[in-house]
Amino acid sequence: MVESDFTPLEPQSGPQPEALVYLNGRGEFVHGNEVFAALTGHLPTALPGQSLLDLVDPAEAEAMLPVLRRGLSGETLTCHVRLRTAAGQHVRFALTMFPLHPTADAGTGVILRPAGASAAAAVLEREKQLSIIFETIADVIFVLKVEEPGQYRFQFVNHAFTRITGLSPELVVGRLVTEVIPEPSLSLVLEHYQQVAQTGQPVRWVETSDYPSGRVVGEVSVKPVFDARGQCSQLVGVVHDLTEQQQAEHALRDSNERFRYALKATTDALYDWDVAADTLFWGEGFEELFGYHIAQNPTPFRQWSAHVHPEDAPRTVDDLRHTAFYTTRTRWQQEYRFQRADGSWATVFDRGYLLRDAAGRATRMIGAMQDISERKEAERRQQQLAQELFQHNADLQQFTYVVSHNLRAPLANATGFAGLLSRLQPGSAEFGQAIEHLHTSLRRVDEVLRDLNTILSVRGQALLAEPEPVVLADVLGEVTDLLVEDLANCGGEIRNELPAGLRVLGRRAYFHSIFYNLLANAIKYRAPQRTLRVTISAEPPAEGVVTLHVVDNGAGFDAGRAGTDAFQLYQRFNQAVPGRGIGLFLVKAHTESMGGRVTVVSQVGQGTTFTLQFRLPAA
Repeated sequence: MVESDFTPLEPQSGPQPEALVYLNGRGEFVHGNEVFAALTGHLPTALPGQSLLDLVDPAEAEAMLPVLRRGLSGETLTCHVRLRTAAGQHVRFALTMFPLHPTADAGTGVILRPAGASAAAAVLEREKQLSIIFETIADVIFVLKVEEPGQYRFQFVNHAFTRITGLSPELVVGRLVTEVIPEPSLSLVLEHYQQVAQTGQPVRWVETSDYPSGRVVGEVSVKPVFDARGQCSQLVGVVHDLTEQQQAEHALRDSNERFRYALKATTDALYDWDVAADTLFWGEGFEELFGYHIAQNPTPFRQWSAHVHPEDAPRTVDDLRHTAFYTTRTRWQQEYRFQRADGSWATVFDRGYLLRDAAGRATRMIGAMQDISERKEAERRQQQLAQELFQHNADLQQFTYVVSHNLRAPLANATGFAGLLSRLQPGSAEFGQAIEHLHTSLRRVDEVLRDLNTILSVRGQALLAEPEPVVLADVLGEVTDLLVEDLANCGGEIRNELPAGLRVLGRRAYFHSIFYNLLANAIKYRAPQRTLRVTISAEPPAEGVVTLHVVDNGAGFDAGRAGTDAFQLYQRFNQAVPGRGIGLFLVKAHTESMGGRVTVVSQVGQGTTFTLQFRLPAA
């Protein structure tokens, strides 16, 4: 009885109006138009309260009941049925039922047409239109005949079926499903077909099958078609081809997976700057590199710029905005200091690619921050090592000078006196003088050799020294205790104004040597006309560096004339006081071996100030 669940409601057009009635939810007439009254003889005023089923031929009433229920439930369907006219005759009509409102229980509309030659022509025209639609639609459409439980035969396939599967209609239509669909898909579709046939409800699933055209992935939707007895006699299926979509999804998933692994492999902090919103979307590397927890991603641009070192901000933050807004460049890079979550500073190399619209305006920038702190530290150490090697070479040249002048002269004297002894009478006055001069020359050789041994030892230990935090006030106290007797003899005073908790990165023995040589020199070269006063103080630390001052009111020397030679080996500026000229050399050697620097300012008759700078442990 039922032609199709998908029969569309024809538009109410043409020269002749159609018979139209409205039914309530119980199948009772609510209204009928004059065309209905003319076809059946039933007046509209006599219809309300009467059931449509009361007009159906008793021989077809039982078969019509489930169809009427489906129509009242909201389905759109067309069937043929014999209705009793007012004259008592039963006339066959083509009856189309449709919901008055798809989303509300507002009743059912019924259109009636005489099932004569004109109706058959209308059906043929409709089938022609449906055939055109079926053959031009991109989705696969097929119709199966339900022959017996578990057995389904193809009755119709459209052109898309052939295009997608590679199977022509001649190889499909009239054959059982088991002869067309391959395993393992066959077991799956038979299970779903059986479910549709038994429950009468549409079923949807995704299926992958291998056909002559290749592997096809499709979203399958199957609906039942019922006969006049209300039994499922056909299955109508629609397959939406998902093959290209799934291939694209797989390719995208593989690409995303490779990208995720690439992100895990890199140590860079990737970001995406949305210029219009002025926000930064961060990749995983940002938290790992710098220790920040990103509670919400993306973050405002200012959260990044606020952690750029203030000294680097003009050439970093300002330069980036200038590049984005006032140039047409697409690439930007900079090296700057960025603050970690623990407050320390990382040196980063940042580079990004600017995306611009058709007008040249910057819209986005994709970039990466690379922490190069270790590399920069290695470069610093390499540079420091190069400087130390340069200094070592300079020292070697000076040692050559020492050997050639300070060592060879006493050796030549000793050789001469030794030769003279062979020509002198033992016990004579001349022999005794020669022996005395020989001893003096040998003592001088011994002094020079001991000085050279001290210098070489300092240089060798500097290369192996491991820095440690040293409390300077404690070391200065120890040195002052050693010089108590000398200070008492001259009436001098040493003022230790170093903060008790001040720690400096270096070697304790080196600081001991520095303080001892500076204070011993202050005592040795004091001004005889006034009491010696030596003050050791420290400036407030800045930029990880502390500056010390050792100030005395001693005799002083002409620092302008001494220039850079003040710390050279065997340089002496006060010939009135005996000395070897090695103390200040050791001060400079120890200071520089710990990464510090020392300078001196002095004036004859006024005193001397030594300024030393050292790194703090936190640096």
